[in-house]
Amino acid sequence: MIGDALVASAQARAAGQPQRSDELALLAALPDSLVDEAAEGVMLDRVDALWSAGWQPVEVLRQGRRGCRTAAGGRLVALGIASDDADRRAATLDARWMSQVQELDLPSSDGAPGWIRRWSRTEGLDRITAVDTVIDALATLDRLPPIDVLIPPPGVDGFSAQAEAAAWSALLPDGEAAGGRLDPVLERIRGLLAKAESTTFEAEATALTAKAQELMTRHAIDAALLQRRSGRAGDRPIMVRVPVDAPYVDAKCLLLQTVAAAGRCQAVAMTQLGLSTVVGFADDVAVVELLFTSLLLQAQNALEEAARSAPTGTRVRSQAYRSAFLQAYAGRIGQRLEEINAAVFAAADPDETEAFLPVLRSRADEVDDLVDERFGALTTSRVRGGFDAAGWAGGTVAGDNARLDSGQLGDTMARGSRASTLGASGSGPRRQEERSG
Repeated sequence: MIGDALVASAQARAAGQPQRSDELALLAALPDSLVDEAAEGVMLDRVDALWSAGWQPVEVLRQGRRGCRTAAGGRLVALGIASDDADRRAATLDARWMSQVQELDLPSSDGAPGWIRRWSRTEGLDRITAVDTVIDALATLDRLPPIDVLIPPPGVDGFSAQAEAAAWSALLPDGEAAGGRLDPVLERIRGLLAKAESTTFEAEATALTAKAQELMTRHAIDAALLQRRSGRAGDRPIMVRVPVDAPYVDAKCLLLQTVAAAGRCQAVAMTQLGLSTVVGFADDVAVVELLFTSLLLQAQNALEEAARSAPTGTRVRSQAYRSAFLQAYAGRIGQRLEEINAAVFAAADPDETEAFLPVLRSRADEVDDLVDERFGALTTSRVRGGFDAAGWAGGTVAGDNARLDSGQLGDTMARGSRASTLGASGSGPRRQEERSG
């Protein structure tokens, strides 16, 4: 009965209905032990349901911190995850799942009853505030829709778990497949991007980033040639979810979509959740994640530098300026990456080109098919955040600090014709593909 009242209150709040003070006071007036016991059961049931709905520990923890009105609510969600995990047998957990939980630094919990009361006392909350925070945490979890299962959830073992893991093999956070070794090409790309992030010379950062993209494109060609010569079908595309943090989630998702397109992948934004799903083959997806993270860091550094050097009274810290900056930055990055791809393709031996292009097209078709299968019809939306001409100009400059031609990159960059651009010659807010449902 108490659990039903908590569920009803959480669902009403998740739907945007205001909390009635008399209902909250009535729950707070009931015996603490009964309310806490019911709240623990409801919380654990909701967390377990989210696992089956495709959510992973790191994602639920992030949504709890993003969605709860107070930090105490976010910490309650973390404690709920820890208490759920305490009752799980290792034999029912995928290795990647256990790795996530271990890396989250969750609060200590043995799963024994009473953890909500201990949380409330640690937070120093009065009874009404504690009950209100519990309802807020439950409402935050209730707002989360089903998403794709990328790794087997707890309790899925045996053949079904193996099949699910093979079909939707998400990469581990450090870029390694479970039980495998880090690809030396990915390791080299990681090193190039780390140097690009750390250098204070913009031209050097641009050249290092270009070299990373060139290396990955060459790697994709080599893999396609090997697949063609061996006659093997090759791997299946995979999906991974990339967190995209506020502010300017739309513009950052656009940057990820741009990087994904140049890396032979597709990115589907779920902006309300602050997530984007990248679909592609494992090596390509790994590089897209690395390159997006690096380019986003470089963009943020450029924004900070613009703020430091701007004259008094300029709008470099406004929402419109920064959104336009990031949109223009994404457009110019798209041009540069496509130019690199075109140069690598142009430098390839004509006989090789005839061999690898059909394979790359086939892989692109497989990625398209998986996107269609998992997402259906996608909608295109304008990037929100406003437009500012100065921000657009600043973002274009930041994305175009050094021209990427053979003279500046040395012998590593082959000469070739320029690729078609992603509309970067124009100006104004761009569009991104979003999940339709």
